[in-house]
Amino acid sequence: MKKIGIYGGTFNPIHNGHLNMVKQMAIMIGLDNILIIPTNIPPHKEESAIAESRHRYEMCRLACGENHLFEICDLELKREGRSYTVDTLNEISSTYINSNLYFMMGSDSFLSVSRWLGFEEIIKLAALCTAPRNIKEIPQLVKMEQLLRSRGANTIICDISIMPISSTEIRSRISRGLSVEEMVPKKVIDYIDKNGLYTSNKST
Repeated sequence: MKKIGIYGGTFNPIHNGHLNMVKQMAIMIGLDNILIIPTNIPPHKEESAIAESRHRYEMCRLACGENHLFEICDLELKREGRSYTVDTLNEISSTYINSNLYFMMGSDSFLSVSRWLGFEEIIKLAALCTAPRNIKEIPQLVKMEQLLRSRGANTIICDISIMPISSTEIRSRISRGLSVEEMVPKKVIDYIDKNGLYTSNKST
């Protein structure tokens, strides 16, 4: 059976930290493909602070386009209303019938996933995969892994190096006219410049 990674996020914008994490996870888990899924309206974020979906989709396409491992998926962007992981996994599982799904998430999401809408169904549909941001976080992740497994989840904590980059920091630097060359793929930087994204409090 194929191993399909699923990595969703606002990607506002997508950056080298995102790409570095999923590439390393793919190697450790042995993934055949990774679906990169820009979120429509995340349940936990203010819509006004997010660039339009067409911009975020295009930035993902530019960042991943030359790597055969990645496939940009717009199913959440096509869905009306707020995006929930359980709905996305149900759609993907009906498409990739003969595949094992691996839901890839940041450590902060891993620590809170048991409180997500449809958690019991999520863990039936996909394995939960994460990586620590630093050594200090490992005990907390291991403790959560034990809890999740006791509730029937398949989990993987990947021992990889995380690049300390955040989209919030990138947007702040761009708004102040500072370079993000080491943080964001060149094609994405060019797209941001061309479209004037993140130069004010609201990107359109």
